[in-house]
Amino acid sequence: MTQTSQAGDAARLLVVGAAAGMGRWLSDHLFADLPWRQVVLVDTADSSTLLEGAAEAYGATPVASGTLAQVAAQLEAPGFIVCVAVPDGAAREVLAQVDALLPADAPIIMVGSSFSWTMDVLASVPARTAVALHPLMDTGARSLDGQTVCATDVRGVATGWLAEAITSRGGIYTVLSPERHDRIMTHVLAMTHQALLGFVTAVADSGLDLGDELWAARTPLFEAMLGLAVSLLEENQELTLAHIQASVDGTDAAARLADAAASVRAAVAGDALPARIAETRDAFTGALFDTVRNTAAATLGAGQSKRATLARVRRLGALVGLHPTGRPDKLRVGRLVDLTPVHLVLEELLIGPPGGAALLHGPGVRNAKRLGRRGKAIRTRFGIGHVEVLSDAELEVALDSWLAHLRRDVRFLVPESVAGDGVASVVREQRGIGAAYLISEAVRTGQRAVVIRAEIRADLDLDETIERLRRAVEVAYAWPHGVARPVRARGLALRYLGPPGTFSENAARQFAVGLAGAGEHDVRIEPADSFDEVLAATRDGGLGVLPITSSASGLVSRAVRALLGSDVELVAGGVVDVAVRFDAYAAQPVVLAELRGAPVFSHPQALAQCANFTTRWGLVPQPCASTTEALERLRASDGPAIAIASSGAEADHPFVHVVEREIDDLSGSITRFLVVGAPGTFDEHRDGSDPTLRSIVLAPSVASIAGLVGRGAGFDELLTDAAGNCLWVSSQAVADPPDGVRDLGVVPWSPRTPVVRPTPG
Repeated sequence: MTQTSQAGDAARLLVVGAAAGMGRWLSDHLFADLPWRQVVLVDTADSSTLLEGAAEAYGATPVASGTLAQVAAQLEAPGFIVCVAVPDGAAREVLAQVDALLPADAPIIMVGSSFSWTMDVLASVPARTAVALHPLMDTGARSLDGQTVCATDVRGVATGWLAEAITSRGGIYTVLSPERHDRIMTHVLAMTHQALLGFVTAVADSGLDLGDELWAARTPLFEAMLGLAVSLLEENQELTLAHIQASVDGTDAAARLADAAASVRAAVAGDALPARIAETRDAFTGALFDTVRNTAAATLGAGQSKRATLARVRRLGALVGLHPTGRPDKLRVGRLVDLTPVHLVLEELLIGPPGGAALLHGPGVRNAKRLGRRGKAIRTRFGIGHVEVLSDAELEVALDSWLAHLRRDVRFLVPESVAGDGVASVVREQRGIGAAYLISEAVRTGQRAVVIRAEIRADLDLDETIERLRRAVEVAYAWPHGVARPVRARGLALRYLGPPGTFSENAARQFAVGLAGAGEHDVRIEPADSFDEVLAATRDGGLGVLPITSSASGLVSRAVRALLGSDVELVAGGVVDVAVRFDAYAAQPVVLAELRGAPVFSHPQALAQCANFTTRWGLVPQPCASTTEALERLRASDGPAIAIASSGAEADHPFVHVVEREIDDLSGSITRFLVVGAPGTFDEHRDGSDPTLRSIVLAPSVASIAGLVGRGAGFDELLTDAAGNCLWVSSQAVADPPDGVRDLGVVPWSPRTPVVRPTPG
């Protein structure tokens, strides 16, 4: 192989020691990414299951696995590259077996912590290309990014592909002579191990209780040091540590540690410790000192983060999620009721199996009853070192998986152009929604009523979540602000039929946002006590907003009568469409069946749009000037009563309780508001837009305008109310209207008036 050749040219790979340790790590994170024709993974007979897992990393590449004896026939093919990563005590025997089975041209990469010792082992196969490799990281690392891999100068033909494979995956490839490498490792490995073993030995021999006294009173530095030292005490480390001490001159490391300890001991005894510290500090350059210090600070901070997180959660009274260490399939969720340096007590609130659990916390208690989950919170004691704490984001994901979901059908009113599947996609993206399906959709003029079946996570308040879903859909598919001509003046007063909190106020604010040439800060939005007062405000150059049609009930008769009866000179400048949805409210939590015969307060238009609800529950309609007044009358009522108001009214009137949502006869409606002003208030469009223009005429009857309708080709629409009053929308210019008929001029008007006529019967 040449310096530039790739592993793929050789086509075949043999990894001996592939089941675990560094052999498995290199197989998973380095070799599995390279293009091989064939891979052979070898380990002991007891490691067959682990080898099967290692083979999965190679995907579609053919992989054979087993002991050397079992795969011997596979190794006769030419073109193998060999990686040997086995315990030091078995290295010589394994290498001899590999050498006997493989063609003479197969290069060998041998993993070891001492290059002098490794190259001495490789001396038994002098004819082969060989390189010693020492990855300077723990097998717990997740990738090569930022990790250093040391290698010797290659004996024989160069293997440049290995360096390229490591560096292209984020690793740092360093070539050192065996002598230089081992001298460095005397300090980096042998001395570090001796220092930690000496420290943990002194702690164990202190005569103090290791758990209740030393560990309970630990400092961050002590915790980090003891954790590192204890990691060296694992049984599988004993022979490895002994080999490292023997192969990289542990005797020299021990002598240097002894000299350093004697120097520190003399400094402490002679009150010269500050000078000793300063002299040692001067051995570091400023940049290196800062780098090492910051690395240590990050390490110490990470070690303290679990306890700090638990303490914060306990202080805030928040929920915490835990996994027992090494068991991500087990989830414990609850409140911390006790926390010490070594253990915690968790009041467990999660009950039930994954996918069907309930959470005995907040709204989850009520939902647990709906799910039929019976159980009580229990308190469990855990060692802090035996659990992993989930972050807030991880807990959200875990709860999505573990908790049951309750199904609710939610109706949304969106612009006509929005597809029902689009609404479902917005709902699916919201927190706590497991799934969302389109159940039905009905298109009505200007709008689309969509029913989505949403699966709501069992720890959430169902009503609050439904309102959150509606707000999310409203943001995603916002209704247009309205269509209007520009207004010439600034600093206008915009009047609407009050009081505040009504749909009329919503229309006024919506129109103000869309005013051409002026923002809402230039408009004073003011309530009025009557439609006559709204219209009178236009005498002084102001504007008025009043409802003209409803997609649920047709013409708004009171507004039409006010316009026909007013002597104020008026023209219309535009329209605003407001989505309308009504809920039923009571002053106390009640069951509707208990309220038969009770009064129901609301605006006449709202009562008309919710007639079926009123009839179904035997309620007595009590018309009010506005839905806001209806809520106030509800609060003042001495007996049982209901108020009908816009959905979400409970946010501004905390004394009310929702008893039924979406009580409209139709599953949502639109009210179109007319914007009026004195002649000359509105200007022509100047922004290049070409709105649909219509003549707007109000008449006391169809008969009074019958001679004007249909005089030529065009668009004509007539709407009437029960009293015979009429709205005529026409694409034709209107000339010489008779007495009693009001021509409001030419207005930007959407192509269709949002009116739905109920099905007869």
